[in-house]
Amino acid sequence: MKVKEKMGDGRGRPRKYARGETQYRKLWLPENLLTELRVAARVRNYATNDEIISRLIASLHHSPRRHVIKTDEGQRLVALARLFDEFIQSRLDVIREQHQEDESVLAGKKTFVPGNNRAFSSSFPENLRRDMEISARFNRRSMNMEIQERLLDSLNYLTEQQLPENDEVKRLRDLAILFDEFIQEKVVVAENPVAGQEKEP
Repeated sequence: MKVKEKMGDGRGRPRKYARGETQYRKLWLPENLLTELRVAARVRNYATNDEIISRLIASLHHSPRRHVIKTDEGQRLVALARLFDEFIQSRLDVIREQHQEDESVLAGKKTFVPGNNRAFSSSFPENLRRDMEISARFNRRSMNMEIQERLLDSLNYLTEQQLPENDEVKRLRDLAILFDEFIQEKVVVAENPVAGQEKEP
């Protein structure tokens, strides 16, 4: 049975990520991190991909395509999206200042010494991919680095400071995803009015 067919069957996944469209992604992870993840997967009788997905989902504390802009309306929508992103980032900066790593928590963390990077092919549920994209944007780093830092944190290693997964950050992430989807739909209509007419009854 394929991994994507097993995602929702008795494996402790939150329903949010049970089944659904998946997307192929190649990750670049330090060799020794990948080895540790494979060992953890064997212990739990998971595929390595399932182990990675489960750790990323747990790190979120759960229970875009890009257009070439041609019209003034499309440009205004992109400007609105940029302003929205700046507003979100200003709020996240406040949260970062308020959230400083507790020294007692850091004391229990291991230091990770990266090895050589090796490619690992992974299939991501579509909505987890979007969460990772937004989280990477929130933390101002690449999606690959966001995934790597979350996996390291799940194995109790010291990582770059990232935002706490509290209620406010979750709400901001959900808002950012919904806003991105809304803007993308509006841009499609602005760039191709026929697409909007086709949706009308």
